[in-house]
Amino acid sequence: MSSLPALASSTAQHKVVIIGGGPAGSVAASRLAQRGIDALVVEREKFPRFHIGESLLPNGNSILKKIGVWEKIATAGFIEKRGAQFTLADRSRTVRNVFAKGWIPGLDMAYQVERARFDEILLRHAQQLGAQVQEETRVVSVSRNGEQWHIETEHEGNTSTLTADWVIDASGRHCVMGRAMKLEKSSLPYPGRMAVFNHFENMTRDQGDTAGDIIVMRLSDAWFWVIPISPTTTSVGVVLQKHSGRQAGESWESLFWRKVSESPFLSQALATATAAGDYRIESDYSFSHNEFGRDRCLLAGDAASFIDPVFSSGVYLALESGLLAADKIADLITKPSSALAEARLYVSYTNAMKSRIGYMRQLIDAYYDNEACEVFMSPRPTLRLPQAINSILAGKLTPSFAVRWRLWLFKQICALQKRRELVPKINWQAPSGGMMDK
Repeated sequence: MSSLPALASSTAQHKVVIIGGGPAGSVAASRLAQRGIDALVVEREKFPRFHIGESLLPNGNSILKKIGVWEKIATAGFIEKRGAQFTLADRSRTVRNVFAKGWIPGLDMAYQVERARFDEILLRHAQQLGAQVQEETRVVSVSRNGEQWHIETEHEGNTSTLTADWVIDASGRHCVMGRAMKLEKSSLPYPGRMAVFNHFENMTRDQGDTAGDIIVMRLSDAWFWVIPISPTTTSVGVVLQKHSGRQAGESWESLFWRKVSESPFLSQALATATAAGDYRIESDYSFSHNEFGRDRCLLAGDAASFIDPVFSSGVYLALESGLLAADKIADLITKPSSALAEARLYVSYTNAMKSRIGYMRQLIDAYYDNEACEVFMSPRPTLRLPQAINSILAGKLTPSFAVRWRLWLFKQICALQKRRELVPKINWQAPSGGMMDK
């Protein structure tokens, strides 16, 4: 990051500076304010602003309740999400995970949200609790000076210097502090992927009990999400490998509709729908830092790690990490501490978040593996395996032993499916998917 010429300059001291006002940053700010700790959020954009990632998980509800924002979310008119449908292109095989039937009581619903409104509710709530917020403020550079961070920012041509005892990096894929500290990233065994998406008005959708479900549709070489985010608006996106799906000279819009044509269900559902804006793309989004904390800085949300959007875990992990980061910093600030306690904080925070991410990764890996996906798409009540899987999909990423050993058994069954047909095969090469012909 390069410095800009200063037209005006000021300096302000804060206990904690949070870079980024999305879900991770807003939750962290709210929690610190609740605990009486001075916190400033520096956000580069003006809210409300567009963001993708509109599907929440039930286990995030408890976090929203802890910071006192639940009633605002519950009365905002968002679509209730009580299940998730996993289906094939022609819907010849569909599995519906009903959260209320999962292993953990109380995880019966979440919301599908317009992120512009959802994120603004969280950010304004943090302000109401006492956190300071500076929008349209860009971080120009950061440096470490003794025990403090110096953060150079720019707002409307004016530069300022912020000093902070602690920093929480919630800057998303900008990874402001990760880049500044040159933190190493883990090598993930995933090919480069991209997502092409848009919002559509008046798409034909499910009615009744399943009206608020997210639909995740698997093709042979890609998958679609379908998320109802308002009574008339639906978010639809396709995810595919970065270098395998786009033809020479093909526009993102053309690529999107070519993949839609591979699904009879989607082709019909979108036949009379109207695109609400430009087709957008995200790519190369899977990464993870080796460590999520160092030198009085913690990484939260996508600034720490983002694996894959398939099970809608991104916002939940952002909420969880924002709360955990704030609590760990607050504990260290408000209690007598030592260098050893600080060192342990970085390890415990990193391990806690990586453990949660790891459980979700196991199901993500299974979904992308053809044989494992066949098992996933053929749930049987044996040993209550579907309920255990359901609890992970609901965001319960600190599972009990009863869930852990069932998750282990699920993985063994997936491995056996590669050598012996335990569940019906799927013809992944068929244009619309479906059962393997015998």
